Amino acid sequence: MVRRVESMVARAQRMRARMLAAREAHRLPLLAKEAQRWTFLAAVPPREVFAVMEQMLGSFPFRFELTGESSARIVEFRRKGLVGQWSKRVAIHTRWVTCEARPTASGTVVTVVASRGRGPVPRALQLVQLLSRGSADPRTIYRRRAMPSGPVSLVASWAGMPYRLYTEPRWEAPRGARVLTATGVEAIPGGEGAFTKVRLADGTEGFIETDQIVAAPEASTREAQVEAARFV
Repeated sequence: MVRRVESMVARAQRMRARMLAAREAHRLPLLAKEAQRWTFLAAVPPREVFAVMEQMLGSFPFRFELTGESSARIVEFRRKGLVGQWSKRVAIHTRWVTCEARPTASGTVVTVVASRGRGPVPRALQLVQLLSRGSADPRTIYRRRAMPSGPVSLVASWAGMPYRLYTEPRWEAPRGARVLTATGVEAIPGGEGAFTKVRLADGTEGFIETDQIVAAPEASTREAQVEAARFV
């Protein structure tokens, strides 16, 4: 009888320890207060906004998280102690940066908010400065380019994923045929604004965002590669 009681007590203690550990692991952090907010118009679709945010801002000790169909954030999950050691988690005054991107007829309206504390505002400014530059600014990857007629290919970030052609050179236009990075695509005259008109091997025509394609010369000579590099 004594052994049975001792076994029950030990089991109850183990269960209590597991419950406390689970509660500690899922406890929501106490976020730091808002420090600064920016709202601006970007000449890129929302998916590009979040891709850049993840690459530029979501590095240690922050992690990138999607919070909705049109929003994401980075949140602090490690912090250095007084003697330089990294903590296992951050429970109070957790620093963060949020981003909301919604498409409109004029472009993508982006709202970036940074919390107080060391780190969030400089990280947020990197995203704001990149996305708020005009399409004619050569320092931004979203600069406006004139794609020459000839073979083109989707950029490497689309590898293995289908891209649906726009039926018209505007963001709200219906989408048509799907293409992959290995699909034979030819740029033809007729593009407009941020869109390049293309023709597929079966004769299907449509439009692709110019910043999503690169020149793909059929020749593999050094001269052809240098010429193609002018349009990257």
